[in-house]
Amino acid sequence: MNDTPNPQNPDDPTPAASGLIGGAGEPRADEASILAALSEVYDPELGIDIVALGLVYAVQLDNDGLLIIQMTLTTPYCPLGSTIQAQALAVCMPLPGVESVRVELVWSPPWDPRTMASDDARLLLGIY
Repeated sequence: MNDTPNPQNPDDPTPAASGLIGGAGEPRADEASILAALSEVYDPELGIDIVALGLVYAVQLDNDGLLIIQMTLTTPYCPLGSTIQAQALAVCMPLPGVESVRVELVWSPPWDPRTMASDDARLLLGIY
């Protein structure tokens, strides 16, 4: 264990590591690290990652290590939806504190790249 005190609270001997410390001092993924992992998953048809596309609606890691990813697809009939779900699971399982992953597909609100995709993704999609 690192003996460096938490810089955010000098009286707390628990080291801080950018939100990656769990309740018992064990490493634990935070939202930013989960989204960074998910940004490695690309929509095979569009060639843009699912985070930039705005397909990831929410992520939550509970105290038991269950990571729930709520996401959508570009269309409910996406033929590669199961591939994207499997890749999301694969990139998140190695994260610290993650024991299992559940990918939940949600359809509300419907995906709209004009409002949900990042500026860079909209540019790549030709939406100005």
